[in-house]
Amino acid sequence: MNKGIEIWQDNALTLARYEMSETEKNLLYMVVAQVKPEDSESKRYQVSVNQMAEINGSARLKADAYRQATRKLITRVFETTLSDGDFLQAAFITSARYKKGTDIIEIGLSPEVRPFYVDLNKKFTKMQLAAAISLNSAYAKRVYELLCMYKNMKDKTFKRNLVELKTMLWVIDPKTGKDSYPSWTWFQRNVLDIAVKEINGHTDITFNYKPIYGNRPGRGRKPVVEVEFAVFYQAKPEPAPLPDLHERLVKLFRLRPDQADTILATHSTEVINRQLYDIQAKTVDGKVKNVGSYTAKVFGLETKGKEK
Repeated sequence: MNKGIEIWQDNALTLARYEMSETEKNLLYMVVAQVKPEDSESKRYQVSVNQMAEINGSARLKADAYRQATRKLITRVFETTLSDGDFLQAAFITSARYKKGTDIIEIGLSPEVRPFYVDLNKKFTKMQLAAAISLNSAYAKRVYELLCMYKNMKDKTFKRNLVELKTMLWVIDPKTGKDSYPSWTWFQRNVLDIAVKEINGHTDITFNYKPIYGNRPGRGRKPVVEVEFAVFYQAKPEPAPLPDLHERLVKLFRLRPDQADTILATHSTEVINRQLYDIQAKTVDGKVKNVGSYTAKVFGLETKGKEK
């Protein structure tokens, strides 16, 4: 599968309310990237867990973790208001079949959700597959989808009511009304700031946000009622020439030339740059003692010695 492939979905699904883990979301992204208008409703889509891990630049999870993710994904329900005013509740997938002796999962899409990926008309959200999968936080993935609605619009600044935003992200459970982060500071730190850290510099867009305060009678801190987002779309930079990237791996990340050759041959430039960014951040924070050994371990190379 081409890692530069774009994912398209109806904006009604982007704005829908649902709960989903990072692994569940990645599995769904891998399916959505394959959907074509001419597909029959009975078509099953093949997801390679090895390929998904390679795109994400992470280790493959254990089989039980994927089985748990698909089991939950089958039961997940999304809620959204359609263009005709109807309110829809539906599931995302209908089945997951693990092919014996392979890394392939065959996944069936729900007939109710399929139109959101193929009948796009004018209301659509376009995302980059590799960028979406590379985001670690489930909240960051949903925020990225929301931001992608605006990246090609003339006005890239928009506001979202705080309660509606929390409900869309499932921070507020619409069934019970429970708010996982009732304090603005908690919501800011655990959702929005994490999204900024993961999206900015790792995807084709950057963004910032600011709280909009409401009125409050008397003294005391004014409550946050809205969040204003500003989106900045940046065309993906050209990949670093391999010789330059090879030189970085050897000189800055202390790898042997043959180790650098192996990494360049087995990983995409996007995955390499993402991993190097994370390694550099950990090195600056003092979390890595031996950068060469740690870098080799991150990319799955055999190493001698110990790393932190």
